[in-house]
Amino acid sequence: MISTILLLGTVCSTVTGRLGRVAGTLRRQVLWPVGRTLERLLAPIDRVLDPVADGYNRSLGPYFGEMSGLQFGVIAVSVVGLLTAGYWAPMVGPLLGGGLLRTLALASIWAIFAMSWDIQSGYTGYISFGHSALSGAAGYTTALLIVHVDPTLSIWVTGSVSVLAALVVGLLIALPTLRLEGPYFSLITFVAVLLFYRLTTAFSSLGGIPGFGQPDVFTWDPMLRYYYMAIPMLLIALALTFMARSNLGMILIAIRENEPAVSAAGLNPTKFKLWSFMLSSVPMGIGGVLLVGFTGNVDPSTFVVVDNSIEMIAIAVIGGMSSILGPLGGAFLFEVLNHQVLHGYSTPVRYLFLWLIVLFVLVFARDGLFRAIWHRLGAVRGESE
Repeated sequence: MISTILLLGTVCSTVTGRLGRVAGTLRRQVLWPVGRTLERLLAPIDRVLDPVADGYNRSLGPYFGEMSGLQFGVIAVSVVGLLTAGYWAPMVGPLLGGGLLRTLALASIWAIFAMSWDIQSGYTGYISFGHSALSGAAGYTTALLIVHVDPTLSIWVTGSVSVLAALVVGLLIALPTLRLEGPYFSLITFVAVLLFYRLTTAFSSLGGIPGFGQPDVFTWDPMLRYYYMAIPMLLIALALTFMARSNLGMILIAIRENEPAVSAAGLNPTKFKLWSFMLSSVPMGIGGVLLVGFTGNVDPSTFVVVDNSIEMIAIAVIGGMSSILGPLGGAFLFEVLNHQVLHGYSTPVRYLFLWLIVLFVLVFARDGLFRAIWHRLGAVRGESE
């Protein structure tokens, strides 16, 4: 038995080493030359946009991060594209199999989940497998209020109570676990989401709450539904980016890099980790409320299952952890691939392909695809001047 384990370890080490060498060769011989060529082509565009970017950097750069001309252009085009998707997506959708606006709405929800996970786990390095319990708490609270209390309750009432429920569940998970270090935090969050899942399946009244909603809370109009999801997502991205660039974000990164040094500086890492979990719980609750509005029902397999937490991690890995905007881009890439590009394949085949992409990113682009692209766009600025 021991010899078998040692043999498997040797094989894994050999395969990992060879993959690493292949990745290095691919970067040197293919990716870097292509990147250099693109930088030369994009340099004139960067120079044109540079004055606008400088104006942004002087006014808002200290709060949301400075950008080069190209980076500013990419952000501006992306925001405009998202805000106008309700008009162009129905025309482009048929080329991708239809339903593009629905996919973009769903991607907006998953972007909220991935960004929320990232501000806690990506920045502190404490990997949580239990974040789906937070969105599940918010989703079930919304459904129970509408079905069992008053179906005419305003979205502002149900949404506020649901976000509070997510925050309470987040505190129940965080308070006993954030003093722990190493893998114990991750294991406890994993057990927490399993317990929450079993709670919803143990009681028939929580097993599934189908078919509810009212016109002033949820809508089935594709365009309105998209904007219900996209606008909160953009506002959350703005807020989390501001927090990540603040002193709090710097301290969270310091905890990830060297927690004993943070303690030696007179700061309490547990307090700041608790703040990060609370900060993560609020948008997770908002995402859970929006997911209720998107699906029109609540059940454990959609809201609470641990697969949701793992999918958040996969999205953050694809986009680039500890960057906020990286997980946002990763969510749209993941969902468009899943529901548009691969829509003709069965669910197992689609997820096999998607997890291969995650593996590819982990081996060849550990900082994430969108984070790597972002840094390359920023590098053009120095070479163009």
